Amino acid sequence: MKQYRPRWSEFIRPYIKEFRRLSEDEQLHLMKLMLQSDKIETSQDKKNLNVTSKSSARIKTLEQLLDVAKVDLTKFFVEKYNINKWEVSAQIDGRMVTEELFQVKVQLLRNKSIEKRKRIIDELHQDFVNHSPKAIKRTHKDGSHLLEVNIFDLHFGKLCWNGETGEDYDTKIASERFHLAIDDLIHKSKPFSIDKILFPVGNDFFNSDRKENTTSNNTPQDEDLRWMKTFRNGRRLIVEGIEKLMQVADVEVVVVQGNHDFERSYYLGDSLQAWFRNNKNVTINNDATPRKYFKYGQNLIGLTHGNNEKIADLPLLMASEKKELWSDTKFHEWHIGHFHHKKQIKFQTIDEQKGCVIRFMRSLSGTDAWHNLKGYVQNVQSAESFIWHKSEGMVCHQFFNL
Repeated sequence: MKQYRPRWSEFIRPYIKEFRRLSEDEQLHLMKLMLQSDKIETSQDKKNLNVTSKSSARIKTLEQLLDVAKVDLTKFFVEKYNINKWEVSAQIDGRMVTEELFQVKVQLLRNKSIEKRKRIIDELHQDFVNHSPKAIKRTHKDGSHLLEVNIFDLHFGKLCWNGETGEDYDTKIASERFHLAIDDLIHKSKPFSIDKILFPVGNDFFNSDRKENTTSNNTPQDEDLRWMKTFRNGRRLIVEGIEKLMQVADVEVVVVQGNHDFERSYYLGDSLQAWFRNNKNVTINNDATPRKYFKYGQNLIGLTHGNNEKIADLPLLMASEKKELWSDTKFHEWHIGHFHHKKQIKFQTIDEQKGCVIRFMRSLSGTDAWHNLKGYVQNVQSAESFIWHKSEGMVCHQFFNL
C-alpha cells in the first residue's frame, strides 16, 4: 500500500520541524489536544438557532453538543440534527496514528410558548414595580349597607363591526363602558352608608379562553387583540375598577368562571391575589368551586355563571351546600349571567321567609356576528348594582343603561 505523505507549505514547515523534535509521548499528547479542541459555530435569527461542532474527537453526540454549547432547552427545541464521522491519520516516529473526528450539526426552533409566558410574567412584574396599590386606613366602619356591583358578560376582547352587526365593539369600547358603569353605580350609591362592596368578576369577562381565539369549549370567536394583550389589558381594567370601588369601602372580589373564559378567569383571579396581596382593603375569592356564596347580615347571595346548573335546582343547591348560612339568613338570591337579558324567578317555600330569588343579569357587551345572525339583538345593554341592608334585605336595585 502506497503511504500518504502530506506536502507541507513553507509557512508550516518550521512548526513541523519543532513538532518532530518532541518525544513520541509528547507528540501523541499534543495531537490529541489539537483534535479535542472543540470548534463550535453558532448562528441565530428570529426563528432558528444553528449550532455546529466543526471537527471534534470529544463531541460525538447531539447531547454532548447541546451541553458544551450551553443551549437553553427551555427556550429552544431540536427540529433536526446531523452527525458526520471521519478518520484522520498522522505518522509519528514511523508509526501511523489514527483518530476519529466528528461533526455534529443541529437546528433548533424557539419555544414561543415559553417566551410568551416569560413576557407576560415580565410585564406583570413591571406593572407591580410601577404601581403598588395603597391601602386606605378607614377611621370608622359604621355603615349598614352592602353595595353589590355586577358588570356581567363584558366579553372583553370581542370584536364587532357596525357594517355587519349594527354596532362597533372592541377592547377600547368595552373599557369605556366598564368605567362609565363603575362611576355611575358608585355615584348612585352615595345616599347609602356603604361599609362593604361585593364585586363579582369573571362571568365571561373575557370573550375567549385560548390562544386560538376560542371559548373554553373551542367555539371560534372574533377577537380584537392578540390573547396576551387582551389578558394584560383586561387585568388592568379590573384592577382599575377595584381601586375605584375601594375608595368607597373594602371590596370582596369573587371570581366566577364562565363558559367563554373558564381558565382565563382563574388566571385573572390568581394575578389579582398577587396584585392586592398586601392590601387589607381587598379580598379575592378565587376558589375552584363553580358556585360561590357571600353572606352579609341576613342576606345570602349565590353567584354562578348559569351555563351548567339547571335553574330550578339552584335554590336547593344553596340550601344543601350552605345549610348553616341558609338557616342563619332570611333573604336568599342567586345572581347569574350567561343569558345577557333581565329575568327574575321567585321560588317560594311554605315558610315565606325561606324563599329564593334567581336574577339574570344583563350585559354591556356588543352584539357579535353570530348573535346578530340568530336575531338576538333586542337585549338592553346594562350593568346593575344592588344595595343590601344587613337586616332588611335588598333596599335598592340600580341600573346603568346604554
